[in-house]
Amino acid sequence: MSDYYYGGSIGNLNGGEPDNANQRKYTIIQSLWTKPIKNAQMFRDLMFMCALSLEYAHRSGYKVHMHTDSNGYSLFRKFGYDRLYKTLDKIPDNVSTDFFAAGKFYAMKAEGIVGKIHVDVDVMLKKQGVLDKFYTDKRIDVIHQMEEDMPLVHHEDKIFHLHVLGYPPTMRPNWQGSFNTGIVGFNNPTLANAYFDNYFEALEMYNAQRLSEYKAQCNLDAIHFDFVLEQITLSFMSRNYNAYALLPTKMPCEVADAIGYLHLQGNRKWDESTINWMKEKLKKFNKPLYNMADIVSRIAFKSIN
Repeated sequence: MSDYYYGGSIGNLNGGEPDNANQRKYTIIQSLWTKPIKNAQMFRDLMFMCALSLEYAHRSGYKVHMHTDSNGYSLFRKFGYDRLYKTLDKIPDNVSTDFFAAGKFYAMKAEGIVGKIHVDVDVMLKKQGVLDKFYTDKRIDVIHQMEEDMPLVHHEDKIFHLHVLGYPPTMRPNWQGSFNTGIVGFNNPTLANAYFDNYFEALEMYNAQRLSEYKAQCNLDAIHFDFVLEQITLSFMSRNYNAYALLPTKMPCEVADAIGYLHLQGNRKWDESTINWMKEKLKKFNKPLYNMADIVSRIAFKSIN
């Protein structure tokens, strides 16, 4: 397996301090909307990923609130989350699963979108207090994982919601990159409300049927929609509001190692070698949690098969 992943170093991931529940001062939010998951093996492997992410968050000194749906709740109820909610049962049936980040937005909205950080389940925090600055320095308007520049950012013809939500085409050249939201949180309520309103308005305007029609018409991949709404929009709005952001400027792997986290991004996180690595780390750190993840992973697999 490669030593480096996009967002951090496997070799340097040694974990935080020993777990002590009484010393967890701040709370992070995690979420898993199970409805979009159609691959049985992926669902099975996700159980180990979620468990390891939880373990590292606890070792790094954070409480974890997991927001999921009834299906996820039945799987996670013995994982040891500090709070476990069925929030994502409230996502309307007409919301397209192409909006794969909808679970994150509903989870953060349920907690209150200001003053909390959402950490994706494929992010492993590896340093004690790695996110504390966000909670202690209220001058920070927004925290995000990193700035990135993907080819999609430059495909102006695919930025569909510029038209949908009223942004004039003349604003297109002002878009600069995107903000990766594997880690994301807001202290600025004006920016947070504008960002969330934008996303939920898109969910309402592009229900499952209309989005399917639009995709066929424009020959767009599903990821394009959520990528625009979640990451490119955050970059644009943060600049528009002159937001002070915790903005890494180095290469992602170097930044991640320096700050203290690992983000298992892209398809490589589903490689057999990566899954085996996660299992071994979890087994080493918390054998009872590993055993529980092993049990529920089989249940998850059968639920799709």
